[in-house]
Amino acid sequence: MNKLAVITGATGGIGGAIAEALCGHDYHVCLVGRDTEKLAAKQRELQSQYNNCVIHTVCCDILDPLQRQSLVSSVMALPETLTLWINNAGINQFGLLEDQTDEVVSNQLAVNATAPMLLTKAVINAVDHTRPLQIINIGSTFGTIGYAGFVAYSASKFALRGFSEALDRELADTQIDVRYFAPRATQTALNSLDVIDMNRALKVAMDEPAVVAKAFMRFLEGGRRVWYVGFPEKFFARLNSLLPNVVSKALKKQLPVIKSFASQKHPRS
Repeated sequence: MNKLAVITGATGGIGGAIAEALCGHDYHVCLVGRDTEKLAAKQRELQSQYNNCVIHTVCCDILDPLQRQSLVSSVMALPETLTLWINNAGINQFGLLEDQTDEVVSNQLAVNATAPMLLTKAVINAVDHTRPLQIINIGSTFGTIGYAGFVAYSASKFALRGFSEALDRELADTQIDVRYFAPRATQTALNSLDVIDMNRALKVAMDEPAVVAKAFMRFLEGGRRVWYVGFPEKFFARLNSLLPNVVSKALKKQLPVIKSFASQKHPRS
């Protein structure tokens, strides 16, 4: 069977690294993104490394209902068997909520939560529920630990995690599995220079995309429904669900540093 993996946000750091890892594990892949030129460049890069891997591309803005449906129709028309769908596309806008425009807040919720939910709905309406399919939603540590400076982003990833859990339970009588993979801070273009500088000041580890992709493949080949990348983030995610006040007290100590990087009203000199 020719296994097909679809990944949205495939030209980004994590998406591109996961696509490469999948090619190395005998998957054919369908790269999905908004930029035709970037998709073509990624396709050429992967094809040059993996001669036996078929690389498809579909240009799609996942916020557009017609483009979402066209994406699903295009995937279903491919000759390979769809076995893996990865909702990876996402955006992140660092800053204090009081400084952010309504549009910035709404866009993060739309791209990170609403669009993946509606895209997944289109997928499960198009596939045979008796055939194995994994749907993996790429979340974040901040989808379990609400973090200052990332209020809307955290809210969107909390929503994505809840969606993954609820839908997996709703589809428990089918062959469709819905899972949630949560990287910690990663060195990608999603992070502004302020985020990178803040993480350095707080001594927060930032993974290379290849490290995240390697962890993703371990998760993919295992049976866990939820996976957190890295320590101590994995520990704090568990602790936050059991003793949130303990985590709140620890994070409060970081607040002056976070605000010094996040605030637009009191920028650093």
